[in-house]
Amino acid sequence: MAEGSDEYVYGKGVPMVVKPPGAGMFDKLLENIRYKGQLIARNQKLDSGVAAGFQGLVIGFLFAVIMIGLPIVLSGGI
Repeated sequence: MAEGSDEYVYGKGVPMVVKPPGAGMFDKLLENIRYKGQLIARNQKLDSGVAAGFQGLVIGFLFAVIMIGLPIVLSGGI
């Protein structure tokens, strides 16, 4: 290996990437978009959970009325 040759030395440090001059603006914009996306996703999950919970409550109540009421009606109790 000759002195002054253009050899690549591997495993010696981490190459640094220089940020462009306007990168700070893009970082703030990206963080703002990420924050708003998280808010929208959280709200969507909450809405679907509430809707599914209400549907489950109604279906469970109707199932319980049928399971208790049907034997009573078939036995001639009412």
